[in-house]
Amino acid sequence: MSQKIKLSFVVLGLTACLLALADDKPLPQEEPAPPSLPETAQRYLDFYSSSQISFAIDPDSISVPHGADAEVRYTLKATSKRGAVNISYEGIRCSDRKKIIYATGLADGSWTLARNSTWSEIYLRGLNVQHGTLANGYFCSGSTVAGNAEKIVRRIESKMAMDDPTK
Repeated sequence: MSQKIKLSFVVLGLTACLLALADDKPLPQEEPAPPSLPETAQRYLDFYSSSQISFAIDPDSISVPHGADAEVRYTLKATSKRGAVNISYEGIRCSDRKKIIYATGLADGSWTLARNSTWSEIYLRGLNVQHGTLANGYFCSGSTVAGNAEKIVRRIESKMAMDDPTK
């Protein structure tokens, strides 16, 4: 692993600790480092498309590091209808329905820390409803995480969102 990537992981861990202190939340037990570089993802699972952007998630990146009271971390791929691709490593906290972007993927396959890595509200309307789709449909049951990473992946693979009245 290159020094640049190792340093990025350390900085990500320190950033998470500072954010936890600022939010009066327990310190994370592990650093929120991306599990793999963007170009190493073997497959992505589509879960939401708007008229301009399609969203997919790397199932191998999904983790629930601290159980039902914590967040779900994942790698998100956003592809515009013109083919532009953005990759980000993010987290969704079910207890208060907030999201955070830890890092973004660069064209050379490496990660860079997000400029404004703070917890923010998840909106269910407007252009960026992908986080609401993940939180309400696949990740959260009430204020807790709905199962482990494997269960979350199975829901996304089967397109059977929890808020789906037919399930």
